[in-house]
Formats: sequence, C-alpha cells, structure tokens
Amino acid sequence: MTENERLLSLVSDKIMQSERAYMLTHTNFLNLAERSAVTAFCKENGAKFYFYGGYFDAERTVLFILPDYMDADENFPLEEDDPLCLLSCRAPMGAKSLTHRDYLGSLLALGLEREVVGDILVRENGADIIILKKIADYLLVNFNKAGNVPLKCEIQPIGELLLPEIRTQMIRESIASVRLDNIICAIFGFSRAEASAQITKGLVFVNDMEILKPDYRLDIGDKIVVRGKGKAYFRELGGTTRKGRLSVIFEKFI
Repeated sequence: MTENERLLSLVSDKIMQSERAYMLTHTNFLNLAERSAVTAFCKENGAKFYFYGGYFDAERTVLFILPDYMDADENFPLEEDDPLCLLSCRAPMGAKSLTHRDYLGSLLALGLEREVVGDILVRENGADIIILKKIADYLLVNFNKAGNVPLKCEIQPIGELLLPEIRTQMIRESIASVRLDNIICAIFGFSRAEASAQITKGLVFVNDMEILKPDYRLDIGDKIVVRGKGKAYFRELGGTTRKGRLSVIFEKFI
C-alpha cells in the first residue's frame, strides 16, 4: 500500500466514524499535496469536511469530517473541539538567529512524526509552533533547545497566536495567456521548461489543489503556491498590450 493509499484509507475510516457515531473527527496535519488528494476523495464520497491549521491560510492543516448537524462557521472549531494548541518558544537575548529548519530539525530529532507539527512561525527571538494538543505535555518537558540555542517554551491556546507581519509585493507583468506555466514563469522567474517541470512533479498548487497540467487556466483571485518557492495571488487582469500580450498583476508574498 502506498503512502497516498494509507492516507485515503485513514480518511475513509474517519468518514465512517463520523457517520456511525454522529461526531466530529479529524486527522493529523496534512501538507498541500495530501490536502489536494483528500479534498478530491472527500468530494467523491459526499463527506462534509473542513481544513484548519490554526489561522487563515495556514500551509499545514488538519482535516475535519463534520456530521450532518454541524457547519464550519466563523467560530469553528469550538475550543472544546479544537485539537490544536500553540508551543511558544523564546530564545535568550543575543542568541544566534534560528531558522525554520533549526526548529523543525530539533523537533524531529525527538522522534516526532512531521504530521503532529503544523506551521512554524519564526520570530526575531523565537517561534510560535502550532502543534497537536496530544503532544503538548511531551514537548513542554523535552523540547528545550534548537540549533544548540536554549529555549524557554510554554503551551498556550491557539487563540493566543499573533501572526507575524505579512509582507507582499505587487508584480505587474505581461504574459501570452493565463496558462499556469506562463503565470509561474512571471511570478517566480522560471524558464518555460522549469515551470513545466515544477508542475508535472506535483509541486504547484492552485487554491490548495495540486495541478499537473501546464495549460491549466487561472482566474482572478486564485492562489498559486510552488512548494519551496513561495506563494502569490492573481489579483488583476488588465488590457492587451500593443504586442498582443495580457497585462496582469500578482501579489507575491516575500
């Protein structure tokens, strides 16, 4: 059985559990590729589902399977149903700067699976790490350094998360068409061959769905993610240049 087959089997079990017990169920954290596969599977099986990572636009999210009587409104999930919490880590003043890789490497060195750790939001003097509540006590005792820098950690409700300042830049380009390969060339500086390779390798997502066709056409408002390269939104489609190209504007996260 492949990893994808195991994942979908787990999701199938969660769907059946929700239906039989008329209860809310959830998975561990999923990455974008897993989320894409799970979305298609849930739709095929008529499941009511919702993705949640602790804040809007989180990259790593858990999947909730909702019973018929429940809806995912702006207050979802309620505190008693929320499987997530915040591991707030602070380094001593003057310590060397730590990276996302430093924190993640130290967490995995404790024997944890990646699926129990969500997004890691690095700050100037520490990080806020979204985790599953079920590992909170273990980390509070055992996670005390990253990259040889000592850390002071505490567990907080996910509602205490303060998002770092989001920086973006507006990119104005002219493209031949709104094909996906054209657009990621314009945003991320790929050659056409590089763009096609990124897409066919399953590294490109539009609105959190894996897209494998370079000629996929985008619409205004679409979110584009290239794993390891960044994220952007398609904000505006303008007129046609004198050379017959389309004038477009993207908002890229930096």
